[in-house]
Amino acid sequence: MPDTFFSPGEYAHIHPELGEILNSLPQPPEGHVSPEQAEFLFHLVKLIRPVFVAETGFCTGHSACIVMLAQASLGIEPRMLSFDICRYEETKVAAGIVKSRFPGLKFVEGDTKAVLSDVLRRQLRRHDGITLDLGIIDGGHDHATAAHDLETLFAYLKPGGFLWLDDFEKLLPNVGVNLAGHDFARRWGNCLNFQTRDARGFMLHQKKI
Repeated sequence: MPDTFFSPGEYAHIHPELGEILNSLPQPPEGHVSPEQAEFLFHLVKLIRPVFVAETGFCTGHSACIVMLAQASLGIEPRMLSFDICRYEETKVAAGIVKSRFPGLKFVEGDTKAVLSDVLRRQLRRHDGITLDLGIIDGGHDHATAAHDLETLFAYLKPGGFLWLDDFEKLLPNVGVNLAGHDFARRWGNCLNFQTRDARGFMLHQKKI
């Protein structure tokens, strides 16, 4: 089943503002989060209540909007660090729109293999007392990049925190992501994979306390 572009109205049941927010963003140049993934992510954020989230792969900001809207619905000041290599012109446009709505977004352009660790370290040092509670890996889908992003976010993740590896074991497989996810699961355990009815897939890991 090929990636489908869903209408913003299909997300409205998750939160009254979500459809309108997604409608304000540029059309994604490639696949984006499905309504079922969005609902799972929104309620995961509400369950684990992350104060600080880091994401690799911003694209046009769908996941970032879902996370920060969920934070705001809990009375938590939305705070998110998002990275993208900016292959598409829509990415920078979307980052500006999302940041105007959620000022707690810090957007970083660059290859995560070069910038992720240093920027994340500086961000945590600058805001003393915050911890990385949730990491989302949805950037480069080659094995080397996905594995690097998993291990780097894991290194900074607080005990008990969660990692979300997107596009893992979906119906149309992504070999690089699958290899990175399985290698990570063998090394660290505490991983579950999920498939949605619309053929998407993702893996969740909780870091042991």
